[in-house]
Amino acid sequence: MLSDKITIVVPCRNEENYISHLLYDLTLQKNIGNTKIIIADCSTDNTRKVIEKSKLNLNVEVIDGGPVSLAKNKGAKLTKTPYILFIDADVRFFSNTQIEDAVDVLERQDLHLVGANARCYDGNIMASLGFTLFNITNNIMRFWSPFAVGAFMLTRKDKFDEYGGFPNKYQTSEDFFLSRKYDPKKFRIKGYFGQDSRRFKKMGYFGMARYLLKNFWNRNNQEYWNNMDYSNYWD
Repeated sequence: MLSDKITIVVPCRNEENYISHLLYDLTLQKNIGNTKIIIADCSTDNTRKVIEKSKLNLNVEVIDGGPVSLAKNKGAKLTKTPYILFIDADVRFFSNTQIEDAVDVLERQDLHLVGANARCYDGNIMASLGFTLFNITNNIMRFWSPFAVGAFMLTRKDKFDEYGGFPNKYQTSEDFFLSRKYDPKKFRIKGYFGQDSRRFKKMGYFGMARYLLKNFWNRNNQEYWNNMDYSNYWD
């Protein structure tokens, strides 16, 4: 059973319109069983009420969260399984074996980190194109610079602890900065996770592309990250 192998950690902030869909999709995942799901929440809306109504027979524990890196790290500290799976609260799945398949490839190939491709589930053509271009780039770059998107990031716990977890000094791209510490030979991308087009709509399609390209170009520029304005991405 997956419950013997993984703990799922979900950082959450004002996701009352999304979290129920994630929890429902998790109930459909093959062999999910009694797998521990830790939701690190810092919401000011009705997210916690929605969680209580939607958790069904899942083994859910809600803890106080915070900024995304802190929330993920707080959840990770409570895990006792050999692997940790980080999932964003707005994720959905296209396959009921996505989690099991990711764990399987991690074990069979003796990997340290497994990510997944992103796919738009609300039918937005521009967002779908954006996700596709990102996936192509990420699958090419994985041979030199691993990047498991934080929306679906499966890691060995010992390696996560060895690399110090997510860097708290970053309010975004924390998944990128942690991923790049892993050995590229020990990283794979398996399957798909689903997200909608809300961030593309908020930032604009070209704005989102420009944001991602600037982040990648300045990945080694500490001054850039120290001076970044995160409000347009999160608020």
